[in-house]
Amino acid sequence: MSHLENKLFTGILSGDAPSRVLNAVLVRRPDLDKYDLANLLLVEYDLLDSKILPLVWNWRSVRSVRGIGDEEFDRAVIEHMRIAGYDI
Repeated sequence: MSHLENKLFTGILSGDAPSRVLNAVLVRRPDLDKYDLANLLLVEYDLLDSKILPLVWNWRSVRSVRGIGDEEFDRAVIEHMRIAGYDI
């Protein structure tokens, strides 16, 4: 993972909306899809469990037209992160 992606993912813990952070990574890295993105998220936040994967896969990102919207996605990601022990 590049330093830039690491910094973008860290933004979630600083209060940036997960959808905004993940969309920024997708824009900067057109070679990634949501499956790659979900795996990178698990690497960056290793306390999360695999329950986060389908959430990312089914999110309506900048590259998809179907799925859950940003607000619902953000709430769910933040909830998963809090359950995992992240101070967010």
